[in-house]
Amino acid sequence: MSRRPPAPGRRAATVRLLLGEVLLLLVCVLEGSVNQTPGWNRPFVLTVLALVAIPLRRRFPLLAFLVGVPSLGWAQCVLAPGVLAYALAERRARGAVVVAAIGVGIGVNAWPMLDLEPGFWQLNTANLLILAAVLAGAAGLGRLRRVRAQLREQVRQLTEARERERATTEAAVRAEERARLAREMHDVVSHQVSLIAVQAGALRVGPHGQEVSTAAEQIRRAAVRTTDELRHMLVALRGEGGQPLQGPGTAADLPRLWAATGLSGRFEIVPEVAERLPEPLQRTVYRIVQEALTNAARHAPGAEVDVRLQQRPRSVLLEIHNGPVPSPRVPETAGHPAPTGCGHGLIGMQERVGAVGGRLEARPVAGGFRVRAELPVPSNLA
Repeated sequence: MSRRPPAPGRRAATVRLLLGEVLLLLVCVLEGSVNQTPGWNRPFVLTVLALVAIPLRRRFPLLAFLVGVPSLGWAQCVLAPGVLAYALAERRARGAVVVAAIGVGIGVNAWPMLDLEPGFWQLNTANLLILAAVLAGAAGLGRLRRVRAQLREQVRQLTEARERERATTEAAVRAEERARLAREMHDVVSHQVSLIAVQAGALRVGPHGQEVSTAAEQIRRAAVRTTDELRHMLVALRGEGGQPLQGPGTAADLPRLWAATGLSGRFEIVPEVAERLPEPLQRTVYRIVQEALTNAARHAPGAEVDVRLQQRPRSVLLEIHNGPVPSPRVPETAGHPAPTGCGHGLIGMQERVGAVGGRLEARPVAGGFRVRAELPVPSNLA
């Protein structure tokens, strides 16, 4: 079975990694050869071991550090031991291992500096402090790099978790709003179908022929069966405790809703126009106005709010606009509780408007916010 060739992006990353390793190794060779004397002496051998440990630091960071760190004090190499200390601290998870390894490295390199003769111990002490600073500083940078990588990974995981939570919340809100719409449709359809059943029953017993009576009986039975099916569907859509959630009001409740908010502005909804709409559209208008007023009371206290419903040839246009918050804020809604919405109002508005085939626009405008919904009206009512 043939192996799949590596992706172009992965191949390019591998090439960059190899070039970086080669460049680092060349720089370490140049830095380590400055203080070397020709021949196979001890400093030269330790320098070669440090250079060999450079490629091994990714797979075996602790072993590479222990092999290469003696070159710091015994061969006056600085770059290679620093790189090995950096890699050790970046790749080892346990800080105690890193601290112990750095301590061993300082002890090994301090051996040739244990000369307490007058005139030498001051210089040796300074060199020992420099040696410790090189190892500890490189290890600190490596540890910082490791911590930053861990923080980036945690931020990425948190971001993904928040996105999943947001998607789950939106799905739950949409499902709740659809269930609410289904319950309301059940009420409307059940009422109409019940009327059909009653009228068909009256037609069946009237002074008509056998065919009319038979057809009326079939219509009555179909209506009763449809009502029973709708009732069973409603059971699956009930809230906790088996009680259906309370539905929104209708056009007749809009003036009372506006008065209860205590908001200032203009309320231009003609009752005759709103009450001519079918009940599903009236409930949609009520819910949009309720959610928009809730948002205005919460996020723009004291702002002027305009509510307007316009009749069009084949639709109605509903607009709710609130201006900017006055400065300083004036608690104009004090003593008037904000209208209660269902939460996640924009999502609920979109579901309701989409259910009746309309269009919704909700966006900031001129320092305030505007909700604009265009709802189609049946041709026989337009």
